[in-house]
Amino acid sequence: MREIKKPWGKELWIAQESEYGGKILIMKGNHHTSQHFHKDKKETIYCFKGEVDLILNDRVVTLKEGDDITLIPRTVHSIIGKTNSVLFEVSTPQLADVVRLKEE
Repeated sequence: MREIKKPWGKELWIAQESEYGGKILIMKGNHHTSQHFHKDKKETIYCFKGEVDLILNDRVVTLKEGDDITLIPRTVHSIIGKTNSVLFEVSTPQLADVVRLKEE
């Protein structure tokens, strides 16, 4: 497992296989990720604990415990922690595929 500290919390990279990747995102309330997109990575984000807003190109999607969303490649997004939250991310294997548009 690889741990990456972020201004908004931390990422735990729990799987980095040739077929898929998996992360646990631990987000602080009132913090947000950078606005970014992935060139090739498709990801599903599941809210295990807490509540977050996903800011997409054309809308805001709120995820509460038990909710999920799948983002296709090139979907511009950022995540805002409304509360302290734990998210599970399962994706295609390109875990480092990120193009940042606005930093945290």
